[in-house]
Amino acid sequence: MNPSNRFERLLAITAIAAMSLTQAMAQQTMTYRINDSLSQFVNADKNKHAASEEELTLLDEMNFIEMVNSVPLDSKSADLIRKFQEKEGRNRLFGREFTQKSGCTVETYRNKEVLLVTIPAANLFAPNDTVLRQEASVYLAPFKRYLKDPDMYRVLMVMHTDNTGSETYRDKLTEERSKAIADWYADSGSDTTYLFPYAFGDDMPLVENNSMSNREKNRRLEVYLVPGKKMLEQAKKGRIVF
Repeated sequence: MNPSNRFERLLAITAIAAMSLTQAMAQQTMTYRINDSLSQFVNADKNKHAASEEELTLLDEMNFIEMVNSVPLDSKSADLIRKFQEKEGRNRLFGREFTQKSGCTVETYRNKEVLLVTIPAANLFAPNDTVLRQEASVYLAPFKRYLKDPDMYRVLMVMHTDNTGSETYRDKLTEERSKAIADWYADSGSDTTYLFPYAFGDDMPLVENNSMSNREKNRRLEVYLVPGKKMLEQAKKGRIVF
């Protein structure tokens, strides 16, 4: 595992716009990356849009906060990307597999430039298990779309748990679950060059871990669909085609 940096609660980083601020915050805590190198998840037949080995290494060395902010947007491009992302979330994600009935949520993040889908861990794993449920594919398959066009999106998959058990157990649980998810995409033939799995244990609870209901809410997978360089290039030309 590559230790990078943990960080504080999600709401504390929404106001971060500059990379210098993210680096300062990132030094406070620890985070875990699942893979030693992105190359183990990269298909051998990458197409011409895939990043160079040097670029992949730079991405692999980024912590979560840096990755969320890894493609700075100019104001004109950002306006178009916001409209595109809101439409993508509304038309392709919200109301399908990701519904209130399934416990999932779809929302925008980072000034509405990033899509954030939250999936209860129970939809993916049995209690204390690290093997994906058979029905987990229902929730994972829709994101294969966002891996097809290299660097159109940077797909961040962040696994969380509650505060039950020792810190070592909680960290290991989310690490192994994150790896299981990343392996699912690799095994299904997806180009995982721009898939970034993270494991945060119980570092970022949505609510206080003071009841069974709250602990259930904190056990979750968060999927961040971050605009990549290709989306930015298209936005600068005034049109996003995906």
